[in-house]
Amino acid sequence: MLITLYFFYYYSISTVIPYFIEIKKIRNKKLDTNFKLITNIKNDLKFNLWSINYSYKQFIK
Repeated sequence: MLITLYFFYYYSISTVIPYFIEIKKIRNKKLDTNFKLITNIKNDLKFNLWSINYSYKQFIK
């Protein structure tokens, strides 16, 4: 029984925890990438709106 618990504990420490850490790193990286993409889209939309307004003002003149 004790040996079985030892192997289970060793398996948990050696494999499960590193996998969990890697998954967490990948998740954080993906969230960061998505945040950057959303920020770029927001900036593009702002510039597009500014460009449309500027073009309209120039057209009206």
